[in-house]
Amino acid sequence: MCRCDNVTIGCAMIRKAMGRTMIRKVISTLAHWHIGTLFIIGILFTGCSTKKNTAGSRFYHAMTTRYNVYFNGNEAYKSGCKAIEQGNKDNYMEMIPLYPIGNKSTVGTGSGDFERAIEKSQKAIAVHSIKRKPQRKQGKRYTEEYKQWLARREFNPFLHKAWMLMGKAQFQKGDFPEAAATFSYIARLYTGQPKITAEARIWLAQCYTQMGWYYDAEDVLLKVNNDSLPYTLAPAYSRTYGHYLLGSQRYREAIPHLLTTIKNEKNKRQKARQYYLLGQVYQLLQDPAKAYQAYGKVIKMSPPYEMELNARIRQTEAFPAGEVRQAAEIKKATDKLRRMTRSDKNKDYLDQIYYALGNIYLAAGDTVQAIKEYDLGVEKSTRGGVEKGILQLTLGNLCWEMGRYVEAQTAYSDAIGLLEKTHAQYEEITKRSEILDELVPYSTAVELQDSLQHLASLDSAARMVVIDTLIARVIRKEEEAKRLAKEAERDALRESIAAENAANAPQQPTTTQPTIPTGDDSWYFYNSQAVTQGKADFQRLWGRRKLEDNWRRRNKTVVALDDFEPVNYDEALPAQEGTTSDEEGSQISTEGDAAGNKENDSQLPADTTSTAAIDEKNPIFYLQQIPLTEEAMAASNEILSDGLFNMGMIFKDRMENFPRAEHSLGRLVHNFPDFGQLDVAYYNLYLMLGRMDRMADANIYKQELIDRFPDSKYAKMLADPDFAYIAVHGKHLEDSLYANTYKEYMAGNYKQVVANAEYSFNKYPMGQHRPKFMFLHAVSALQVGDQKQFLAELKELVQQYPENEITDLAAHILKGVQEGRLLAEGSISFGSIWSRRSAEDLADSTRIAGMDSTHVFTAERNTPYLFILAYEEGKVNENQLLYEVARYNFSSFMVKNFDLSFSHDRGIGRLVIRSFANYEEAQYYQRQLYADPHMNERLSGMRAVLISETNYELLNQFYSFDDYDVFYKKTFDPYPTEEEVPIDGSTLDEPLLNLPPVDETTPAEEDDGEEIQQSPGTNYF
Repeated sequence: MCRCDNVTIGCAMIRKAMGRTMIRKVISTLAHWHIGTLFIIGILFTGCSTKKNTAGSRFYHAMTTRYNVYFNGNEAYKSGCKAIEQGNKDNYMEMIPLYPIGNKSTVGTGSGDFERAIEKSQKAIAVHSIKRKPQRKQGKRYTEEYKQWLARREFNPFLHKAWMLMGKAQFQKGDFPEAAATFSYIARLYTGQPKITAEARIWLAQCYTQMGWYYDAEDVLLKVNNDSLPYTLAPAYSRTYGHYLLGSQRYREAIPHLLTTIKNEKNKRQKARQYYLLGQVYQLLQDPAKAYQAYGKVIKMSPPYEMELNARIRQTEAFPAGEVRQAAEIKKATDKLRRMTRSDKNKDYLDQIYYALGNIYLAAGDTVQAIKEYDLGVEKSTRGGVEKGILQLTLGNLCWEMGRYVEAQTAYSDAIGLLEKTHAQYEEITKRSEILDELVPYSTAVELQDSLQHLASLDSAARMVVIDTLIARVIRKEEEAKRLAKEAERDALRESIAAENAANAPQQPTTTQPTIPTGDDSWYFYNSQAVTQGKADFQRLWGRRKLEDNWRRRNKTVVALDDFEPVNYDEALPAQEGTTSDEEGSQISTEGDAAGNKENDSQLPADTTSTAAIDEKNPIFYLQQIPLTEEAMAASNEILSDGLFNMGMIFKDRMENFPRAEHSLGRLVHNFPDFGQLDVAYYNLYLMLGRMDRMADANIYKQELIDRFPDSKYAKMLADPDFAYIAVHGKHLEDSLYANTYKEYMAGNYKQVVANAEYSFNKYPMGQHRPKFMFLHAVSALQVGDQKQFLAELKELVQQYPENEITDLAAHILKGVQEGRLLAEGSISFGSIWSRRSAEDLADSTRIAGMDSTHVFTAERNTPYLFILAYEEGKVNENQLLYEVARYNFSSFMVKNFDLSFSHDRGIGRLVIRSFANYEEAQYYQRQLYADPHMNERLSGMRAVLISETNYELLNQFYSFDDYDVFYKKTFDPYPTEEEVPIDGSTLDEPLLNLPPVDETTPAEEDDGEEIQQSPGTNYF
């Protein structure tokens, strides 16, 4: 009241002092000057609430979103993108991704900025979202456009920018699932606004592609394309579609979209990356000319040095054939690369430069020089990364094609350790490396024995000429090594002096304050000055040393012999008469053609002779290895023939290199007629030449096999007039014979079983059922009381076929005999793994029926149950099975946790899933599992078992799976419908679904003769 009185008095005084006319002029002027300000103030007071949806409130919240929260978030987003661009590290030896975030090492860069952008976006959405429907104005026409506007779920006209910013920040952060969820929600939230929806779907497709969900990405992109795509989004659509095509390896279709992306790219560095990617795509599509041009455009754009260098190296891989025909062109290219090897800035890229040199020579057809350059690249490599891995891969491939398998083995072994498992050739070179690990010991032995036998065939003078040449080569290598060591020492000295000069340089007076160790310099290895000084001191003392173990050792060979036991193919050579053996088993020849040295050697002290035996500059080192006696030559021939046989089999079966296999096996059969497995060599020569359509040559080896080894099983096979027919239809014939033999066995016709088995031994000596025939033959002997023959045949089975499925049962029986158990003659009946029991005192089903109640299956439903997936041991990839079931459980049951464990018994593997509260819950889980089409397909062929924990203990102790199956079908089958007994799966944290009826009946096991069946009353002992 007082305040109002004061105002009234104040106004009266103003009117009295100024007069009415002056007051009118002041008010008019103020209204004219500040009408805009007053309007804005009015909007601020009326629009700050999101509960109102008026033109003023929409304007206020859009303006506040744009120039306050969104602005700060967008600035953080741009900072994060810049950090990614600067911190991205591409692997130029592999196909680079279209987006830098596609590199795993880049994920996480700039995450702080992206987190801030996400936080600001979320704040903008929380504070400025207007979802309230506006009031319809009186008299406004209810047009279709107005209807669509009223149907919106968001009325802040700028807020979609905040939503898009959040999704983009999540994408650049590397959180692709979250980004996909955001863009999917945007597409639903802004239905009816085509431009926003299209942009959101384009980004959604990028997320799907980045996660490898190519089917979903294609589906989203088709929806965008089918709608009216705004022309402003055409470049983004083309870029995303190209990204999808590259991810799904449809490279040729991706090229037009990649060209469009390059055309619209404004970032110079990113455009250089895209040209590099284009060159890689052209190179992959075997278009070297266009690849060469694309890499040339990368170089013209002056990108970062590493990208430029790799583009030049890639150009050497894509050298058009026409440019390498002239020697001048080769010289020009190689001279430029050799100048680069002398530059200090390339000291860490020497492996790549020599790789490029090797590529040029390889394109020119000079494989010898190419291998030299590749070897230099391996030697000069300092990083030991993927670049060296690609170099070793290329070298290994070249040596493989040239038949230089020892060098290929070394190259592949190194490459496997340097390349990622995702590399396109990783599986191939891994397989090749395994093959070479088998082949190289034999090929090395053959090469060595050939050389030694050649030296043995020479006279003394010629032999010494060869030895002197070898000694001269060793001396040259040592001199070269000394020269390189001196150069390294000089380089180290220069660097040491430079480092000392830098350390002793005068300091500015202002820098005399004590240095407080902070940040990365707090540890020695984070202090760059200390590390540089340490390197210089090391190199001044030791010179440049290759990074390796035992770097202070001068004699690396001695270290290798001390640390590793070498494969010694000469250990089978007997000591020649009149020879001296050193402590390592080396033999020193003192007679024969080397008699000229005998007198001098005999006068040497023992330690001098032993030293000479390991000195590569002493003739004794070479003479001691030469087979100069009949015994030594025989031992050498044994090593040689064994090597040729194994080489031939590896060439034929593992490498399918038939020419080399023919050379090795052909040499074996012609030069070593007494070799123990010559019949096998003849047989494989026949088969191999037949596959090469050289039947005339094949028949020659066939006849020689029959003539020389008439009793061999291979000779009998080839002599059989039905051999060709059996080769085509033998599998089906053997299957039928085995099925019939098993039926005869079950009927007790043991004589017929023996006759059938012996017929199979003659007719199908290499058939897949041979182990099972052997087993039936042995068991038939037991049935007529011949235990000795039974055990002898089982031992033979276990020895010949240790990996066969039936061998496990045979070994089990033999082990029981060794433990003192007695065989029950005339009562044995062996069956499938599903019939096997653990308890050995259960002879037949009558004993089961007579057991007391504590050992009988119970039909109780309201007790903890297990769900078991059972399968034949060794037939299922358990790691894959565990992954698939765990993935299904995680994605289908949000809260419920399951225990997954494996067990193995009686040849049966089991994945046990526990635990369920009762039978109904376990059955619900089974229905849901098999209703999933993917899991239904994955689990085909396995037995699904629902069993209580109590019954599971009995199954493990007394019963077989077949026993429980009979009990289950009698007690629980047929499965009750949900109408009869409601199946409550709510305890599994899943809503009840209206599933289609699922046939839960376990299909009967098919008896196609593939497995020996066991009757319920089996008793092994």
